[in-house]
Amino acid sequence: MASHPGQLGRPPGLPEARENAPRLVLRFALYSGAVLLAAGLAILWTINHEIASRAQRTVETQAQTVAQQNLRGRLLRSDFAAPAHGPRLAQLDELFKPEVLIPGVVGTRLVNREGTITYAARHPLIGTKVPYMHDLAAVFAGRSERRVTRTVSWRGEKNVKVLQSLVPVRETATTKPVGALEFDQDYHAIEIGIGDASRRLGFILAIAFLVLYLSLFPILHRLTAQLASRNRRLREQAAEREELLEAEQMARAEAEAIQRLLSEQNERLRELDRMKDEFVSLVSHELRTPLTSIRGYLELLFEEGGNLTPEQERFLGVVDRNSERLLHLVGDLLFLAQVDAGRLTIEREDVDFEEVVQDSVEALRPIAESRRIELVASITPLPTVVGDPARLAQVLDNLVSNALKFTPEGGRVSVSLHADGDRAVVEVKDNGVGIPRAEQSRLFERFFRSSRATHDAIPGTGLGLAITKAITEHHGGRISVESEEDVGTSVRVELPLPAAHDAAAPAHEVAV
Repeated sequence: MASHPGQLGRPPGLPEARENAPRLVLRFALYSGAVLLAAGLAILWTINHEIASRAQRTVETQAQTVAQQNLRGRLLRSDFAAPAHGPRLAQLDELFKPEVLIPGVVGTRLVNREGTITYAARHPLIGTKVPYMHDLAAVFAGRSERRVTRTVSWRGEKNVKVLQSLVPVRETATTKPVGALEFDQDYHAIEIGIGDASRRLGFILAIAFLVLYLSLFPILHRLTAQLASRNRRLREQAAEREELLEAEQMARAEAEAIQRLLSEQNERLRELDRMKDEFVSLVSHELRTPLTSIRGYLELLFEEGGNLTPEQERFLGVVDRNSERLLHLVGDLLFLAQVDAGRLTIEREDVDFEEVVQDSVEALRPIAESRRIELVASITPLPTVVGDPARLAQVLDNLVSNALKFTPEGGRVSVSLHADGDRAVVEVKDNGVGIPRAEQSRLFERFFRSSRATHDAIPGTGLGLAITKAITEHHGGRISVESEEDVGTSVRVELPLPAAHDAAAPAHEVAV
């Protein structure tokens, strides 16, 4: 029965597409918001830590300036020999209280090499021992030290949080230290400056990330609008064709009708496949930038994270490993997108294929040794191959790492290179789990993983062989696989040689 013409403006299934759009927008908002929030917190923590460190260095510099400018030449070597008393104590009070105990400084002390306080603005401390003998040894070695602690101020206030700086006191700029100056700065003033800077920074970051977050929404709306428009056109075309078929009153044979439907489905599949490739390429490009940023800040944390606890370092290590895996996956997706778009570039130069094979085997040998797998290479000297050395190395790495991955402990993987007429042939054989015969025709499909890999929980994305085939074919070569379940697998790659190979030299073999 023909549908009414008035119904063509609303094809069946369109409401479902509109209902899916809000869920897609919400999912995008949640995922992107989480990524931006994590990045913002990491940036805020890093810069806040740097602000605090700079504030502490400023206070340390202030203490050094006091020791060098205000006190040098006015302190005597005898001031560190024994605790001050009598007239000298009064003289030191007149020296320290107006010039050193400025606003924000809650205490100052002179300490000798034995750790005895020879002078303190708070007189009851004179003659007592300091608790930081380890830091004191560093000061008398000529270095300044600082730490955050709690102490009693010179006015008697207890449990005051201070940034305590210990600087060496010298009679001249070139002599060895004769004592140490303890300089206690009220940490409250530092915290106020850090807090103000952190609030300003947090506000700026919040505005920046909010703008970035909102700017991503037009991209999503464009994608959903394109998907909805294409879906609507496909459904309209289907409805029109259905009307034509019904108007002709089944004039055509049933076989022709089936052929038409198959053609329509193939067109839809091609359109959906193209849309999928565009979406994968776009998402991969959008993911690479935040991933690169995350890895950059992780490297910064590892380089300057001297105050990280072992547990924090372990957590950051997990983030680093997983971000690297995700970055490799994004790179594979971008590579396949370039292949589909016909934009894959192969740098052609003379390549020593023997060296490429040998380097790949040696690079993966530690993995073989860790799993007690015998990894051997049989290499026959060949003429140079014209191709891209980095891409050819990627082919070898994919094949050998796959063989190691699917070979159980105690197994054997062999790599051979020889000439066959006008072609260079590299074969990678293993005695691993093998591939079921029914699945071998799908090995080079993207994201395909054999049932044995899924059952044995062997990690992988299903992109390695697809990438290997693309590189091989772009070099004018071909790849083939022979496998028997529970016996092993052999992968053969053939590449053209620029000239016929002369009499082959004896092969040499390297074994674990």
